[in-house]
Amino acid sequence: MTAPARETPPRVLELIALYRRTHYGVVLPDASQATLRVGEAAPPAVVEWIGAAGFAIYLTACNPCSMALTHEQNDERLTQLRQRLRADGARWLEGRAGIPGEPWCEPSLLVAGVSLAHGDALADRFEQNATVVVDAASPVRLRIRREDWRVHLDATPYIVH
Repeated sequence: MTAPARETPPRVLELIALYRRTHYGVVLPDASQATLRVGEAAPPAVVEWIGAAGFAIYLTACNPCSMALTHEQNDERLTQLRQRLRADGARWLEGRAGIPGEPWCEPSLLVAGVSLAHGDALADRFEQNATVVVDAASPVRLRIRREDWRVHLDATPYIVH
């Protein structure tokens, strides 16, 4: 992973606030949709899909370190992520992350069947600032991957590192 540019403290706090406001959407196997939100319980249909895995990780390969790439570049990165997940024997749901009323929207995946450490490794490989952990038994949590961001977290609820 290329070392990302160091963000200013105000920018880090702004990005974390945006991640917390984001609606993490997924398309369920029956084609219905569900939304995940940091600090809220996962919808029952998502918990059912997670099943015996116990948790899932919402991640993307798009826009590394919050740097916008072209649609084509993001598609290629997502294809690479899906190939890795397929090779790992993981299962996933397609999704889109975004803030209602805002133009930004990012294709993402809700992944089950990988360890948290492996999910972290994938997030690092695809240069992601954070992932979202969806545990069947607790509220959805934002998982910060950037060491240089962790000094800004203190005891912020539902954010882990």
